[in-house]
Amino acid sequence: MSTTKENGNKVVFINRFFYPDHSATSQLLSDVAFYLAENGHNVSVVCSRQGYDGNDKALKKYEEIKGVKVYRVTTTNFGRLWLPGRVLDYVSYFCGMVFYLFKILGKGDTLVVKTDPPLTSVLTILIAKIKKVKQINWVQDLFPEVLFSLDRQVIPKFFQRLIVALRNWSFVQSDLTVAIGNVMQQKLEHQGVPKALLTVIPNWSDGENVKPVSSEQNHLIDEWGLRGKFIIGYSGNMGRVHDFTAIVEAAEILRIHLDVVFVFIGGGAQKAYLENEKDKRKLSNVHFFPYQAYEDLSNSLSVPDIHLISLKPEIEGYCVPSKYYGIIASGSASIFIGDANGEIAQMMQNENTGIQVNACDGEQLAIQILFCKDNPHECEKFSQNALKSYKHHYNREVSLKLWERTLLTK
Repeated sequence: MSTTKENGNKVVFINRFFYPDHSATSQLLSDVAFYLAENGHNVSVVCSRQGYDGNDKALKKYEEIKGVKVYRVTTTNFGRLWLPGRVLDYVSYFCGMVFYLFKILGKGDTLVVKTDPPLTSVLTILIAKIKKVKQINWVQDLFPEVLFSLDRQVIPKFFQRLIVALRNWSFVQSDLTVAIGNVMQQKLEHQGVPKALLTVIPNWSDGENVKPVSSEQNHLIDEWGLRGKFIIGYSGNMGRVHDFTAIVEAAEILRIHLDVVFVFIGGGAQKAYLENEKDKRKLSNVHFFPYQAYEDLSNSLSVPDIHLISLKPEIEGYCVPSKYYGIIASGSASIFIGDANGEIAQMMQNENTGIQVNACDGEQLAIQILFCKDNPHECEKFSQNALKSYKHHYNREVSLKLWERTLLTK
């Protein structure tokens, strides 16, 4: 039992970002690390000195936060937009990470490896064997499949197969791999990772910071001039894995309904495309707002009457949109645009928290939006079920206890 209080063995987490960074992977890792430390476990984190947003202000190389020892690697900081620079950021992080792992790991420790940077597990499994520690992989997304699904020409097919083989080999050599969804686990089983070496622990949201806020008490609705509107919201990253075709088409169809508005909160690679489509199609019913402060998430997530979640079908099983957990924590209903057999679609169907429509089907999306608008009792039922689903299955305490039990028994 690698992290018991009695034997003093450490659990060491690997991820590029950690508290005080507010990116999704950082928040999830911070929750687990602080929870374990609070419960008497010896916890360390090896991360970067930079933030996900590319902030040039480097964090301390070492500090102890809430009982967690944090070792930060000095890296290059070219950011995500220039591919060669991104590779250099990864390489510089790997070099510092290896140094710290050889320094702090001891026999019997447990190494928990997340998937940023990609393919970290291939390098760390070699270190784990040398240092005689257990390795658990915490898979937020399956690389390189996500990249290949978006751009099949980016890497020659031979190297694609080689990278996948190396990744799967590192999982087979590890003690356990934690997927964040059932579809992701099935993908890994299909690729030859034994079921005995796989488990599922879904992501979660912070129910202390994200709670339902009534429309009457939500100051953002007034500040954004949305009072009296039926609000369709998209909150979070507008990334390449998300399908916006249906959303844009639905907005165009529904622009004759003056009381229906589309609100995009956040940023990402496809925000410029959406802004361009708004201008090109003259969509006065579409509005953009920046990411909101962490302490104002309850208000931000409670603005929409219906949240939109999208994922390109070819990406299904390779990642899970984490925005869903915040949405249900805010007691909000959803429409999922994507594969009917996908992770989010199945969760929504099982818990009756919303509606699924196929990717690129803007007409059907528009129909379902009007259905929700004209049937507020159905929308309210989705909202109530969403909050119930969060409390029973996807709240932070449930997942953190599951993580502790997994680390103690593996």
